[in-house]
This record gives sequence, structure tokens and C-alpha cells, in this order.
Amino acid sequence: MAHLFPQLLYAVAFGAESPLGCRGVKLVFFDARVWRYLVSAISKIIDEGVFIVSPEEGLRFRAMDPSHVILLDMRFPPDSFETFEVEEEKSVGVNFEDLAKILRRARKEDRLELEADETSFTVTLAGRGLRRFTIPVLDISAEDIPEPQLEYKAHVKVMSDIYRDTIKDVELVGDVIRFYATGDEFRVMSSSEFGEAEIIYTRESGSLLELEVEDTQQASYTLEYFSDLSGASRVADTVAIKFSSDMPVQVDHELPQGAYFGFLVAPRVE
Repeated sequence: MAHLFPQLLYAVAFGAESPLGCRGVKLVFFDARVWRYLVSAISKIIDEGVFIVSPEEGLRFRAMDPSHVILLDMRFPPDSFETFEVEEEKSVGVNFEDLAKILRRARKEDRLELEADETSFTVTLAGRGLRRFTIPVLDISAEDIPEPQLEYKAHVKVMSDIYRDTIKDVELVGDVIRFYATGDEFRVMSSSEFGEAEIIYTRESGSLLELEVEDTQQASYTLEYFSDLSGASRVADTVAIKFSSDMPVQVDHELPQGAYFGFLVAPRVE
């Protein structure tokens, strides 16, 4: 088996940032648990990465895994934050494993406060008291990744809990996930020497929120990526799956406050 994906290796370096103050970064988000699940998922794919924060676009993060099989994309527009203070575009390099450890301490009632300067990234969990953690800003560059130009022939949308259960079901038997869609149904399958799993969703059952398909579309992908990132669906209302036969799949998560998390995975082919 092999993966198909264009090798996107355009690197761009960001200069040193201004000291924290009127030109620093300060963000406040209403629910720290949203970030907890997103960062935990990302940390399973990417060790280090760069948040880009700008007055126009808010906070965004895009990166590929070292093997260039999966592309991650996270966006929080400025108005998704209770407080959004940044005067010019900033880049903040972070270790996602360290950040995930901190965010695992987030409680149900905690707000998240993020502050950054040229050397430090401060995370505050504000609920019953303030718990403040500071980690170093990493001197790393962000990849300049062009927006993929793909046309998808199958568009499927389901509730996030249904998506998460589907991933758990196919994990029982195999390490490859296969999507199959027609105008009437959407199937998710996996098989191995240990057995087979097939989950069938139809319009009549009410399990599909949306289904738009041209002809019949089917493709296979490495299940591990979906398993690693399934935690992000815990803070999403819906999950959309877009693919075409033997082409990359895009999985979109609709998050609170107009935020977005998605990923693109290269197909597996014989």
C-alpha cells in the first residue's frame, strides 16, 4: 500500500516578535475544554507548530505531518474570542505535547486566556481561581502551505457523536478505513484477518444530515489518523466528510463561536 499526496515543502521564516505589552498577543476564549480537545488531537500528529495571529484573520494553524500524508487546519476568527488583542500579525511557535499537558487540567467552567511575547507563551485557566502556566515560545518557522485545489464528488454530514462512534466501530477490526457513497447511502468499512465491520447510513434512518454524491465514490485511508483526531469531534456539533474515489478526504468540524477544525488525508491505493 502507498500514499498519494503532493509534496508541499514551501517554508517561510517569521521574524522576531515585539515584547508583550500594547503590541503583544492576548486572547480570551469562553471554554478552555474546546482547546483542550483540539490541542490534544493535534499533539498526536504534530510535535511542534506555529500559531499565526492577526487582526484580520484571528488565530490560525496549518501544518502537515512529517510524512506529508495529513494536513491539519484550525481557525478561530477574531470575534470567536471574548478578548482579542493583537495589533499586527504574530507567529507563536509552541510544543503541542507541552501545551496539551497544560490544557488537560481545564475544567468545565474554565475560560482560557492566552498571552504571548517573543520568548514566552502563557496559558491561564480562569475558573475557580486562576491557574497560570508559562512555556517557551519556540524559534521555529511555519510552513507556507498552498490551499489544496480539490473537487469532491461525495459530501456527507453527520452528527459528531455518530462520526465518533463510527471510528470506534471500525477500530475493532482493521487499520484501514474505507468510505463508500451512492445517492442513497453512505457506508464506512474496515476489514482484516480478524474480521469485518460495516456501518451503513441512509436518508431513511435519519443518521445522515446531508448526502450529496455524484455516481458512486469509494476510497480507503489509514485509520490511525482518524483515530488520533477523533477527540476533536467531542467539541464539534457536526462533522462533514468530503471525498472522491481514490482521492484525499477532507473532514470538517463545526466548532462553537464560528471556529473550525479540519484535516485532509491522502488516500491509500494498491
